Formats: sequence, C-alpha cells, structure tokens
Amino acid sequence: MGETRRFGLDVWRALAILLVLAGHASFFFLPLTRELDAWYGFAFLGVELFFVLSGFLIGGILIGEFRAESFRLRRFWIRRWLRTLPNYFLFLALNIVLYRLLFGGWPQFGLFLVFLQNFAWPHPPWFSEAWSLSVEELFYVIAPLTVLAVGRMSGLRVGIVAWLLFAIALVSAIRVGYVLHYDPAWDSGVRKIALLRLDAFIYGVLAAWFCGVRGIDARARGLLALAGIGGMVAAALVFFLSARDHGFFARTFLFNLIPASLAAGLPLAAGWRAAKTPALVRACVGRIALWSYSLYLCQLAVMRGMSLLPWQASTPLQCVLGAAGFVAASLVCAAFVHHFFESPILRWRDRITGHARAGGVAPAA
Repeated sequence: MGETRRFGLDVWRALAILLVLAGHASFFFLPLTRELDAWYGFAFLGVELFFVLSGFLIGGILIGEFRAESFRLRRFWIRRWLRTLPNYFLFLALNIVLYRLLFGGWPQFGLFLVFLQNFAWPHPPWFSEAWSLSVEELFYVIAPLTVLAVGRMSGLRVGIVAWLLFAIALVSAIRVGYVLHYDPAWDSGVRKIALLRLDAFIYGVLAAWFCGVRGIDARARGLLALAGIGGMVAAALVFFLSARDHGFFARTFLFNLIPASLAAGLPLAAGWRAAKTPALVRACVGRIALWSYSLYLCQLAVMRGMSLLPWQASTPLQCVLGAAGFVAASLVCAAFVHHFFESPILRWRDRITGHARAGGVAPAA
C-alpha cells in the first residue's frame, strides 16, 4: 500500500478528528454540568482510531516496500519526520508562548523536544494533546527497525504475524505489570503513557498484513467488521459501567479490546469507494481528512487562546456559541496551517525523496 488517498480511510480519519473535536468542545459546557463522560469517550475513541489507522498505513508501507525490496530506512524516517515534526514544533512553540501569557512563567519543555515527556511517566499538564504524538514517534522509530530485523530473519513470510502477536503480548504484559505495581489512574497513568500504548498501532499493522499480503474477500471483511462492532459494544460497557481508575480490566485489556475492534473494521473501510457518494460529502470528508493533523494540534491551542478573552460562558446559549466558535476557529486555523505551512513542506519532502504525493495522506494525530 502506497501513500495514496482512499475514501474509506479518509472517512475514518475525518471521523477520528471530528470525535476529538466534539469531545473537546464539550469543555465549554462545564459551567452547566460536570457529567460529560460520554463526550470524553468521543475524544478517547478518536485518538484510538488515529492509532490503528496510523499502524495500518505505516505498516502497509513498510510491508509493501520490504516485499518489493525497495525499503530504505533513512528515506522512511525522513518522510515520516518531515510529515510530523514541523507541525509539532510549530505548535510546541505556540503553546510555550500561550503558557507564558496565561501563567507568567516558562514551562519545562526539554523532554518535549525528544518526545519523552510521557515515555513511562504521566504527561505534563500543559500542551496535553502532545501525548499521542510521543506514542506515535516512538512507533516510527521502533516499527521499521523491528520489521527490518524480522524481515531479514523470516523473509516476511507468515512468521511476521507471530512476531506481531508476540509484540502485542509483550506490551500487554508490561501494561499489566505496570498496573499491578503502581496502581495508576486510567487516563494519565495508563492511557497516556507511551511505553504502555505501542500495541495500539500493531493491530493496524496486522490488518495491513492481511489486506495486502494474505488477502481478504468481501465476505470476510464484512464478518471482521461485525466482530469489531461487537468488540466496541463490549468496550463501551466497560468504559461506562466500570470504575476505570480502579478496575483491572479497564486499565489493561481494554486497551487491547478497543484497538483490536477498530482494526477489524479497517479492511472493510480500505475497500470503500466514493463512486456513489455525493460530491459535497466527498469534498467535506476529503478536506477534513487533509487537515486532520493540523486540526488535532491546533484545536486546544485555539481553546487556550479563547481563554485569554474577557468573555466567559455561563448560560446554555453562551456555552453553545462558545463551542461553535471553538469548532469554527479550529477549522479555519487548521486550513490556514495546512495551506501555508504543512503543504509546502510536504511538497518539498516529496521532491527530495523522489515520491509523488496523491493528496497528502495524513498520519495519526
């Protein structure tokens, strides 16, 4: 699988960022209620969608290039880092400025420069959205080195599946041991710890393997998607009915169940074509998918900027207007950053690495 746009995957990407945006827009209703768990679940699900989709896309690229004997580690890292790092450092700098304006001091940002701010410890409270980028960059370092080693040992035959399952089991065991030893909180102590979340991407890599190498017919794709729906229903019951900060399953194997269930729907999504979709829907999905990385990074910066305004919501109408303004401003900001900053860098990247880009597939946020 190369870096080409697929409508079904664009739908997933657009859905993922819209879920994150909806979850964060709910913050504007805090003056009215603290019962926003369902909305928080949207943001959680959106990030998990990004993780498995990133594993699917990057895993497909790695497996495809290895099978074609065209893989170059240096080229892979250059392309990934020119895709993710410029936007990241742009918004890191912006959030440092916002922190200075909001709190009058300077944040400690040294670990943010090397994506170790939440490697095996809780993420700092400022620039909180960067936690997922830390997980993703760690995956970008480890995944190609692992596939390179395994590919040379097994020639990327069926044995790669055993290695992927072993990697999932290893990360899961580390997560179980971490929970038993430290008794951490569900969100800050497990969900946002980079070392404990790498297996989320591997489910996407497994889906890419079966799509690109083994092949899955339409019936099998449908059955997998149905199984994924069943898994998500079970995960929702655990998420809403359990005491997440104290439940063993919620802090350990829930983080297996959710990405596995989402990855089960990827083969069906990858085959979804846009032929019968209205042009306006295709255009909206395509634009939101294209802006998704910039939108993920800018939306909470927009919210922090809005907190500098003298106006504060207190009535239902004001909360609705605040949330709507937040969404609109985030979309405008993302479109601006993509057009004037992100897209020129991607064009330059494609020139220096000799790749043609079909619409600019965005990685996970």
